[in-house]
Amino acid sequence: MNIYTQNKKVFINNTFILFSTAFLIRLIYLILQNPSAEQLIEDELLYWNISIMYLDKGFLEEAVKAERMLGVFIYIKFLLLLSFKSLKIYLVLQSLLDSLNCFIVYKIGSLVFPKQKLYIYISAIISPLMIILSSQVLSETIFLFFFTLFLYFSAKIILENNNLLYKMAMAGLFLGFSTSIRSITYPLIYLAILPFVIILLKKNIVKYKIFVSSVIFLFFSLLPISSRIYENIKLHNSFSLTSQAGTHLAYWVAPLIISETKNINRADALHYVNKIADNYEFTDNKYKNDKILRQVGLIALSEINKVDIVFHWIKAGLINIAAPSILLDKSFRSLPHPSYYETGNILLWLKLILSNSEYYKYLIIFSIASFTSIFTLVSSIVGSVYIFRTNRMIFVLTALYVLYFLLITGPVLSPKYIFPILPCLFLYQGITLFKLVDFFKKQVVGNFRKN
Repeated sequence: MNIYTQNKKVFINNTFILFSTAFLIRLIYLILQNPSAEQLIEDELLYWNISIMYLDKGFLEEAVKAERMLGVFIYIKFLLLLSFKSLKIYLVLQSLLDSLNCFIVYKIGSLVFPKQKLYIYISAIISPLMIILSSQVLSETIFLFFFTLFLYFSAKIILENNNLLYKMAMAGLFLGFSTSIRSITYPLIYLAILPFVIILLKKNIVKYKIFVSSVIFLFFSLLPISSRIYENIKLHNSFSLTSQAGTHLAYWVAPLIISETKNINRADALHYVNKIADNYEFTDNKYKNDKILRQVGLIALSEINKVDIVFHWIKAGLINIAAPSILLDKSFRSLPHPSYYETGNILLWLKLILSNSEYYKYLIIFSIASFTSIFTLVSSIVGSVYIFRTNRMIFVLTALYVLYFLLITGPVLSPKYIFPILPCLFLYQGITLFKLVDFFKKQVVGNFRKN
């Protein structure tokens, strides 16, 4: 057996072990959950029912197409076909995909920080957020699949010098596919070109090749969503991909900030927003209504001090990063507890949960899960400092990456909103785990030699 064959066999064996470990963890969680279609809630129920109709009838209602990206329904429709409409089989297949996501994160780690790649992978396979969301009928798992592939090829563009045009095409294509699932990455298609150009200039790539590669990146990024862009411009005179931005601003962002700054509950904040909305005439056109609701949201926020808005935006981002992922577990959510959105104030929410014995089980589990949040926060600091010291370019790119999604998401609170930045958090966690293990090794070896 030659060295090449031997190395290939080792690689295949390691890949199988890594992938199987991730899948086994997700499978165990699914078995414990024992999911059924009757337990589906909120967006899960929407995706499941609409995708079954899409599979059976072959079309989607215009209102659904306006609010959501078509890619997610194509994905769910495909899994429904493979699973014969069985939710359990569907989620097993999705767990396989999520295990592949973990392996792509491992490959990114091996490019960026090869010494810490195994620890980065460990962070991914035991990530409660990935495990929980992969057990639900949502868009996050398939979105992360395409987005991590975009990150993988982006890392290769930054760190390698060969096959530039091919890598730019692949990076663009997978970013486009991720946008076809969730429009949150649409602005990133245009924003990503600038850092790519700066990096390629620093690598002394000839300018015409930089220009061509940028065009290729833009072309392949827009290709998966080109028909959506064309239809929305032609039929609705809108450059937006969906009609959700206005609803998000008017009925989620504005009420949250209003309730926090004016010390009122969510219901009263929504009433305030609706009073502004009453001054406008809404139509049957979702995209026209979207523009109106954007205006309503901006008017509702216009009376609030800009410093307060920035403060709550930052605060929400930090809370989402630190929030225990168990908050998204349906069994945990079914336990009696006060609604944060109804109270509109975190201190009042904590007061309610501490003052009612009916909420104690929820409180105990929440408190235990919060220990993982401490590690996430600490690792974000430790990892950022390490990256800053070792590679300033990667530090700037990861910081911009995190900042982009925190800005796009806004002050809406939920652990699921940090899902797009998980690959970066895994870098931070992997680096921190590596340093902890290295520290303990040195302590043990040092004590052993002394004795």
